Amino acid sequence: MNFFTRLSNGWDLAMLSLSTIRRQKSLLLFPVFSGTALVLVLSTFFGGASYFGGDRVEALFHDEQYGQIAIYGTAFLYYLINFFIIVFFNAALIHCAIKVLNDEETNVMDGINFSLSRIDKIFGWALLSATVGTLLKALQESGKPGKIIAGLIGITWSVLTFFVVPVLVYENKGVIDSVKRSGRLMREKWGESLAATVSFGAFQFLGFLLAALAGYLLMSINFWLALVVTLVAILIVVTVTSAAQTVFVAAVYNYATGRPTGDFDSETLDGAFIQK
Repeated sequence: MNFFTRLSNGWDLAMLSLSTIRRQKSLLLFPVFSGTALVLVLSTFFGGASYFGGDRVEALFHDEQYGQIAIYGTAFLYYLINFFIIVFFNAALIHCAIKVLNDEETNVMDGINFSLSRIDKIFGWALLSATVGTLLKALQESGKPGKIIAGLIGITWSVLTFFVVPVLVYENKGVIDSVKRSGRLMREKWGESLAATVSFGAFQFLGFLLAALAGYLLMSINFWLALVVTLVAILIVVTVTSAAQTVFVAAVYNYATGRPTGDFDSETLDGAFIQK
């Protein structure tokens, strides 16, 4: 499957995802909550560390004996916070999206309460993801061969864990069992050797292009107005794309487990992954 076919597939799936979002527009709030929480928590964390001991932290990072430990420890903590917040709101969004696909009523608090009821599993997955992310970072920084190996492992890990979040929160399994179950769903539905063919890049690129064009046209009126409009437009594009991608995960999970898929048809979802 060539690059342009992938873009076409991604565009079609983005449109189908948007049709689901139109049925429940509150789905767009979850990426907003996620991004806001991430900025607030991480800025508080790193800002506090800098305020109370910035010089000491910098000295520790450059220490010959403990510098690497400090760097990777900080990276692990960053990944842990990052993954926990993202997965928490993604789980909420997936829950609500699946209810929409099942033609059931739902709302924002329904999704939040659902994630809160699965918070131990979400934290466990964030912990494993942070560990894998830190190990891949260390491998990437070990040299060119390490970068290649880390890239291959990263791609494999992404495909293997594609269904982890819905499996984790819906099938009452532990983190490791959820990874295994996710891999089995992939193999059972799309074969042993898989490559992702879906890209929402065309949709996102068009959004960024329109945002840049709007900013350019407004430059002749007022620079700050152009800047604000461009930034707001980019944030809207990122929000919509993030929600659409998560809705897509919910639809593919429903399809793989024999549940309703709403506006998504089986032919399109069959083309989501192909054998390499």
